[in-house]
Amino acid sequence: YNVLGVEPSATQDEITRAARKKALEHHPDRGGSHEMMQQVNAARDILSDPEKRRAYDQYGLKGMQSRMENQDFHFPGFHNDIFDIFNLFDHGSTHRHTTRSTKGEDIKQVLQVTLEELYAGSTRVAVIDRNVVCESCRGTGSSDGVTRRCINCDGTGMETSIHRAGPFIHQTRRECSVCHGSGDMTDPKNRCRTCYGKKVNREEKILDVNIVPGGADCETVKFHGEGHQIPNGTPGTAFVILKQEPHRLFERRNDNLFMRMEINLTECLCGFQRLIKSLDNHEILIDHPPGKPILPNSYRCLKGYGMPNRNTHSYGDLIIQFDVKFPDETNFHLTESQRVQLESILPAKKRIQLNNTQRYEKPEMNEYYMNREDFKRNHRGDNDDDDDDAESHYHRQGVQCHQQ
Repeated sequence: YNVLGVEPSATQDEITRAARKKALEHHPDRGGSHEMMQQVNAARDILSDPEKRRAYDQYGLKGMQSRMENQDFHFPGFHNDIFDIFNLFDHGSTHRHTTRSTKGEDIKQVLQVTLEELYAGSTRVAVIDRNVVCESCRGTGSSDGVTRRCINCDGTGMETSIHRAGPFIHQTRRECSVCHGSGDMTDPKNRCRTCYGKKVNREEKILDVNIVPGGADCETVKFHGEGHQIPNGTPGTAFVILKQEPHRLFERRNDNLFMRMEINLTECLCGFQRLIKSLDNHEILIDHPPGKPILPNSYRCLKGYGMPNRNTHSYGDLIIQFDVKFPDETNFHLTESQRVQLESILPAKKRIQLNNTQRYEKPEMNEYYMNREDFKRNHRGDNDDDDDDAESHYHRQGVQCHQQ
C-alpha cells in the first residue's frame, strides 16, 4: 500500500489508477529506477488479485515468508522472488543492505530400513551432523562478543563486481568473499577460542525416527528446528528419508506384495503344500488341491496378506507368480510302460498324417535363451506402442485379485 500510495481500504479502481501513476513516475525510460519499477509491478500484482490481497492483509509479507519457509502454508501465486524484491528496497536503492538468510540450511539424511519395519512399524535412530550456534561467543565469533562491520562489503554481505565491455557496463553481485555473507568481521586476536571465529560448531544430533506401520519407501520424516543453526536466525529442518532395503522374498508395489514360487511338474498337476513366513514372522500355509493345474508364469492371490494401509486401515494382497519347473531332458527317462500310462492320463497328443511318398526335412531343435531385448523386440512388431505390452509380460504389472 505504501509503494502505491493508497490506503488499505482502497478499491480496485483506486489501486489501478495509483499503480498506473507510479509506473509512469518510475519508468526507466523516463529516468526512473528499474528497481522501483519492479516494486510497483509487484505491489500491483498482489493488490489487484483478491486472493493474494487477502493473504497479504492477513499475514503481511514477512508472515507469509516465514510460513512458506517452514512449509506449513502455500500461498498460490506467490514466489520467493516477491520477498527478495521488497526486502531489497526496504533500505532504499543504494544497495547498502540485502536479503540475508534468516533460516539455517536443511539437512537430508537417508535411513536404510527393512520391509519388516515398514510392515509392523518401528523406532529407529538417525544420527546427523549439524552446525549449532557457538555457546561460548553466542554466535558472534569473538571472545568478548564484539564484532565490526566488514570493510569489504560495508556490512551488506554482498560484494559488487563491475565489468566493462566497450560502451557497456555489466554489474554483478555475489556473496562477500571475506565475511561470507554475514556482513561483519572479527579481529583475529579476538576470535572465540571455541569456534575460532566461525560462530558455529559441529555437533552430532541423535533423532528418534518413528516408522509407522505401512510406511512407504522413500517416505520423509520431518524434524522442524533440527537442521543447521545460524546466529540470529531460526534453525533449518532435518529430513530423514526412509529407504527400503531389498527383501529376499517379497517385492513391494504400493500396498501389494509380490513373490515368485517355483514348483515342479508333479506339484503343478497333483497339488502341493508350501509354508511362507510372513513379514510379521508367522507361517502361512499354501495348500493347492490336485486336479487344478497351474500354468507357468500364472498368478494366484492371497487377499489381505499384503502391506497395511494406515489411511484405510486395511491390507493389500500377496500375489504369487508361479514358475513351473519341467523335468530336465538330459536326466528324464521313461520306460515304455510309463510313457503309455502317462499318455493315457494326460490329454491326447495331436496326431498328424504323413505321406510315405513325400520327403520331409527333419532338423534338430536346440535350446534358445531369449534375453530382455529380444523379448521386447519380438513383441513390439512394427508398432512402438506395443512396447508397453511387452513390458507388462516381462514384469508383474496389473495383477488384480478377483473377489470370491
